Amino acid sequence: MKSPASETSIGLIAGNMRLPVMAAGRLKANGHKVVAAGLTGETDPSVYDLCEASEEFNLGQIGAMGDFFVRHKVDYICLIGGISRRSVTNSYVPDETAIGIMESLDNFQTDSILRAVAGYLESLGPKVVSIAEVLPELLVRPGYLTEKRPGADILPDLKLAFFLAKELGRLDCGQTVVVSDRIAVALEGADGTDATIRRGAALTKKRIAVAKVVKPGQDFRLDLPVIGPETIAVLAECKAGALALDAEGLLMLEPEKCLATAAEADLAIVAWGSEASEK
Repeated sequence: MKSPASETSIGLIAGNMRLPVMAAGRLKANGHKVVAAGLTGETDPSVYDLCEASEEFNLGQIGAMGDFFVRHKVDYICLIGGISRRSVTNSYVPDETAIGIMESLDNFQTDSILRAVAGYLESLGPKVVSIAEVLPELLVRPGYLTEKRPGADILPDLKLAFFLAKELGRLDCGQTVVVSDRIAVALEGADGTDATIRRGAALTKKRIAVAKVVKPGQDFRLDLPVIGPETIAVLAECKAGALALDAEGLLMLEPEKCLATAAEADLAIVAWGSEASEK
């Protein structure tokens, strides 16, 4: 998709983390009208100050959220930011639309639910797109991101981590793998990226190699992988040797801060496409 022209109206379904705030600020600076549907207990309220209109919803108020976007005549809708398990447990209040969507599904996998929600929203008129389509400059680009490059001692571990992370993603089980001395020491589960890195580092005295990738067949409209300063700080804390990222399929928050932390920790970061990782 070609990036939307300025003055296009873009609606954000804003979850947690700083990404919704950063995205709203950039979209506004690019001349877009931005409106935000926040999620109770998740959304940073400062995102609302950057929007022409905003409203907060409990998780599950899909019909009300759709009405909000139609009322404000948005052209595109982006799902951005995460949703904590706390919200799923404590703030899920399904309306009739959400109940109908859930009853239509064969399974309750996250991707299945989000695709059905996106289909409903698009049936109202707006097009659901990836935030990377409206802000492509946020994507990690191929190449070495740090002056430090993976040495011959850790490069085989890094390639193995990248390959295994792709296979793990193919099973829709996770997107991060930790390898040390040619052995996979941690695979991502429900605990997330940072906990996976810590688990892996705790199982070896050697420096670890970590890969975070995009799932094969990933729907970027619904789930775009993100890495930020917190994860780079965890890698530094765990004395990781190298990190491989999926090129042009992953967002890096606050790249200057990430790369400064990596330099201090002597951490090599490279962004690979599938072909590059095989060289």
